[in-house]
Amino acid sequence: MKSCKSLAAGLIGSAILLGAVAAPAFAASAQPAAPVKQAQTQAAQQKGVVITSKVIRQKTAEYEANITIPVISGLADKAFEAKLNADLLKQAQDALQNCQIMSREDAAAAKKYGYPLRPHALDISYEVHSVGKLVAFSLQTYSYTGGAHGMTDVTYYNIANVDKAKNLSLSDLFQPGYDYRYVLNHLIQQQIQANPETKDIYSFEAISDNQSFSFENGNLVIHFSQYEIAPYAAGMPAFTIPGHSFLNLLKPEVRALLL
Repeated sequence: MKSCKSLAAGLIGSAILLGAVAAPAFAASAQPAAPVKQAQTQAAQQKGVVITSKVIRQKTAEYEANITIPVISGLADKAFEAKLNADLLKQAQDALQNCQIMSREDAAAAKKYGYPLRPHALDISYEVHSVGKLVAFSLQTYSYTGGAHGMTDVTYYNIANVDKAKNLSLSDLFQPGYDYRYVLNHLIQQQIQANPETKDIYSFEAISDNQSFSFENGNLVIHFSQYEIAPYAAGMPAFTIPGHSFLNLLKPEVRALLL
């Protein structure tokens, strides 16, 4: 029987021969998040899982907040659904409270020391990626606190819509005994080295077991946050891993979610 790394190396060789490794995508990071599109909610409703929006907007001389978060209904696991919605709301409320506190403190300092106030900003929006057996969406948070530029953070949710629902981490996807990190690390490194624009600025070493990911058009996309492996100007790098490079490493129950 071949060792895990031998099997992984074989998979990598197949990926290289097929030549389907895509170039990294760059997401603009310095702009506020765009509001969710109504079409996304309609698509979700058609498949049984309903995703609607909760909107919070506030504006003062010290800050402006535009928050749109998803409210999910129709999951098989109602307890998980209730906790998920409560967690999403609490995260938004905590971010808003932090924005309010920091902006008040900065306004007081600006008044005390006589420099112009730069109003703070908080923008939260979401994007629906899929509904059904796998309920996937991303939550994007942009914050500006008066510095040279704002910061954007994106959290990806991949929820197994089964009787005992779970928000899947990257390590949950793969069968035990397979060195999936070896495969993914090699393919990501290959993409970095193949692109003259990235090979000298990226400091990628290895993915983590809880690395952000999404599924797009049958491919696995590995996401990195700002500054995680590259300077701010590089945005949020993402690497597309073609389906033939990982599908046979997935747990059967995970493959079933993607059908």
